This record gives sequence, structure tokens and C-alpha cells, in this order.
Amino acid sequence: MATAELSFHDALLQQSASCSQLGSPIYAEIFRAMAKDLTDNGVTARISENLTIRPQRDAAPLRIAGAIHRLALTGKAPNIAQHFPSTGGAPGPTLIADYLEALATFTSAVEDGLVRTVQTNEVGRTTMLVAGMSFFGRAVGIDQTHLREIGSSCGLNLQVDSYFFDTGDCAYGKTNARVRFEGNSWGSPVPDISQCPSLLSRRGCDVAPLNAHNENDQLTLLSFVWPDQFDRFTRLRDAIENACTSPSYVAPDEKDAAVWIHEQLANIPSNEPVLIFHSIVWQYLSRETKDQFRAEVEGFCAQREAPTGWLRMEPAGPVADLRIDIWQGARKTHSDQVLADSSYHGIGTRLLAV
Repeated sequence: MATAELSFHDALLQQSASCSQLGSPIYAEIFRAMAKDLTDNGVTARISENLTIRPQRDAAPLRIAGAIHRLALTGKAPNIAQHFPSTGGAPGPTLIADYLEALATFTSAVEDGLVRTVQTNEVGRTTMLVAGMSFFGRAVGIDQTHLREIGSSCGLNLQVDSYFFDTGDCAYGKTNARVRFEGNSWGSPVPDISQCPSLLSRRGCDVAPLNAHNENDQLTLLSFVWPDQFDRFTRLRDAIENACTSPSYVAPDEKDAAVWIHEQLANIPSNEPVLIFHSIVWQYLSRETKDQFRAEVEGFCAQREAPTGWLRMEPAGPVADLRIDIWQGARKTHSDQVLADSSYHGIGTRLLAV
């Protein structure tokens, strides 16, 4: 049975609670204030009256927040920028008044924002990808693999070997990288990231892909980062800059996941390993796409000699967990094996299985 859609008021309160739990006190306060403003028949009530998308499932609160953050990032809303760490500010006593005024002033920007799909490319999730790549490499005894990602957004996680990862026990990647995962990027016990295979090729797809070379797409990505999570913001900005200078960067294809994976797998030689990856995307696929995707992967494995891995980082209550299926040729050797968990943004990755 489908879950009933929340009202805009309740979607705001739910998003406030989520932001509070996930470390964004600014957005927690703003969404809570917007819910009250809606009840008080303020500007948020007028936005609610004209809402044409589903408040919860289409992430209306985050679409609005992205539109206002975008204005702050481009210098068009200095009264907002003064409160956001992402633009060099700090939250002050007039935060809520200034935010509600911005909603009333920038009505066109808010309307544009409401039709813009929330797009994030959480580079922190590469900590989970590295943990899975390493497990795959050790499990099947390979030092090279193709990498394919669905729900790839801007394709920044496919640049995993351009970043630097150090668990304290072992390291992987470029030692001089600006995007770095050290110290509190890891939970305890730390995963073994030794023996990560190098990448023979990398490609991704998304239903609404972004291109790191496109300035408007860059702004879209940055605007959806919560403005008081400065580490996330700078990490994403550095990853975009890295992609713009990386010869291995290729923007994701605009394709349905099941159709795309069929096309991609058909062009990989049967004697070369491949690892398929996705993170916080499975819940957004239709049942038909999920069934077709599974069938494509299983049919592909039945006809090949080399190992295939299906690695996925998806919600597991308050955290995301990392699971893998592995085939050695046509024989399945690992099924839905849990490897690690982390925050939804990928930070705090810890080992759950050897």
C-alpha cells in the first residue's frame, strides 16, 4: 500500500527534523519557521496555495531552500548570504525575518526552484565506494575493473581515484588531492581499503544528469548543499574543480538505469571485471525499472567469464549500509552481503563485515 503524501506543512516539519538530525541547525530552524508562517497565513501559505508538486516526495522544502541558497551564492540575496557559512556569513538574530522576506521578494526564483529537481552529488559517499571496491578486488583476486554507476548525478564519484583516502591503517588515491578523507571520515572499525583495483573505464547515467564543465550545473549542485555544512560544501566545490581538469572525467549519460546498464554491459568484454555501483538511488526507481535492472545484471553474468560486482549504498534506518552481490562468471558467490555503514553523506564509514 502506498504511503499517503504529507501536507506541505507536515513536509516542512519532517524536513526540519531531518536537518536537525543530520547536522543542519540553520535549515532545521528555517523549515520549522516556514511551517509556523504557513499556519499564520504568511508568505509560505501563498507558496503552498500555488504548489503543483508533491510536498514530501518531490522534496518541495529542499527545492525552495536550493532556490534561496542559489540567490545567496550569486550575490543576489546579501541579506541571506550574511547568515550562511557557505557564503562567508554566520546565522544572526534576523535569520528568519530575512528568509521570509526573501521568499516574498524573490517569487520568480522560488517558482523556478520548485520545478528544479533536487540534485546532489555526495562525494563523501566515495568512502563507501572505496570500501566496496577493495572488498571486490580481494574477493575475486583482481587489480583492475570497469566501474559503472547509476544515479550518477554529475559523475563526481566516478573520479574516486582522483581523491585521497587514509583510514590510518592504509591509504588509497592521490596523495596531493584536494578532496581528502582522513580522520573523522571513518568510523570504527575502519574498513580495509587496500587492494583497490584500478579503473579500466568509468561511466555513469542519470535521469537528469549534470555536467561539471557547465557553470549553471555547478551552481545547481552547490545550491543544494545545506549552507551550514561547510565541509560538504568545500568538498563538493573541490571535486567539481578536480573534474574540470581531469582527463578521465565524462559527464553522465541521460538514460533510464535499466536501459543504460544493458547498453553498457553489452560493450564490456566477457573476460574483464566490472563493478556496478549506486548510492541512495534505488528508492527512486520504479518497480519495472528495478526488475528490469536485476534481470539485465543477472543475464549479463550468466554469459561471462570475469567477475561482476553489484555494490550498493542505500538507506538502512538512520544510516546507509553497503551491500554487495558478486558473481564469478555465472556462479554467484556473494549475495546481499553487508560490508559497511555510514551517514547518508558517506562520512563515518565503518566496517561491518570482513
